Amino acid sequence: MKDTGKIVGEALTFEDTIIVPGFSPVEPSQVDLHSSPARGITINVPVVSSPMDTVTGWRLAVRLAQLGAVGVIHRNMSVEEEVAHVRRVKEAPQEPFHPYETAREGVRISGPVKPTVITDTTGRPAGILLPLGSGPHTFLLEDAEYTARLVQAGVRPSLDGMGRLLVGAAVSPFHAERAVALERAGADFLVTDVAHLHNANAVRALQDMARRVGIPVVAGNIGTREAALDIASKVEAIGGFRVGISSGSICSTGVVAGASMPTLQAVLNVRSALEELGLAGEIPIMADGGVRGPGDAAKAVIAGASTVMGGRLFAGVEESLGRKVRVGSRLYKTYRGMASRGAMEERYASDRYSKPSKQLEEGVEGLVPYSGPASKVVAHMYFGLQAALGYSGAGSIREAWENGLLARITPTGRGEVNPHDIILSP
Repeated sequence: MKDTGKIVGEALTFEDTIIVPGFSPVEPSQVDLHSSPARGITINVPVVSSPMDTVTGWRLAVRLAQLGAVGVIHRNMSVEEEVAHVRRVKEAPQEPFHPYETAREGVRISGPVKPTVITDTTGRPAGILLPLGSGPHTFLLEDAEYTARLVQAGVRPSLDGMGRLLVGAAVSPFHAERAVALERAGADFLVTDVAHLHNANAVRALQDMARRVGIPVVAGNIGTREAALDIASKVEAIGGFRVGISSGSICSTGVVAGASMPTLQAVLNVRSALEELGLAGEIPIMADGGVRGPGDAAKAVIAGASTVMGGRLFAGVEESLGRKVRVGSRLYKTYRGMASRGAMEERYASDRYSKPSKQLEEGVEGLVPYSGPASKVVAHMYFGLQAALGYSGAGSIREAWENGLLARITPTGRGEVNPHDIILSP
């Protein structure tokens, strides 16, 4: 068969690669994970929650910033509502320990408060009583446990220059007025929320919006070297790139439209473009989609990402926006893609997936298991990333960019790497 020249390369996924073990100068607990979701902004845990309407509202954004990460408020609502979410984050206390609204009643306090385990009516541990600046409060036991582990590891809240919690906000490049309002409300950075930003009209709109705000704008989503070069040449002081197309667990673009760029390959592509421009490490890359845990996150970092964005990672946590649903004896939360029918039917989703330009559903809706407090996910990602980068021989994210290596793995090798030849306990 004659080569038509239409096959331009390969697209590697997280599953196609492994981290090459390297000499490590430090212990895993000493690996520095400070990084930037956007130019000029530093967070302690390089994890960002996705701006999805079943994931990130003010409550999750507050919790993530208290734990050293950061959240991006979704935009599938009115400007006024999104502004209100941003303001609630900026007004929230920065303490990583925070009281739950479901704190048990009838707890009598007398004398100095010491950390005390609270039991339920059956005698099982259910919460922990802790002293805070504003008085004693009750916390879910599991949340207190994981929060304490992060605090003991030296993780500190993600704060702005005024000591307030950091927060990002999603915008359409076509809504500059919303961007200005979110900046005035206190948003620290903006993230454009477009399925395929490398479009003439979208890039022109982004140029205008970026000129009208004074905070970093993370541009996305993109997946190719050409997109990064084009946008960086046309938009002044780009605040970062959000990369990956159709890798999310609820995205069906790769099936219904046949178009995709797996997140790992997208990071490699964009990093290559930034190296060509001499901007590698200066313009942050946010790896968005398909990150199932710290191993995938570490591969994205080694490929050149500064942070990873998670939707499915946080969809099942207590603080996410999804509704709790009980199926038999198990608890779930609702989760949907922003191009699913339900999200598209929301009035304020029409600017991204408008019917005149796109009459196609590119996302699905469903349930994910309830996974407890966000602190559990953040702790898993933080300690897992330290271990993974330690294996690569890196003592920091910058060292992972410089020294970390990935190798392709065959399907047979993947089977050997995964647990095998054993019946796993439930």
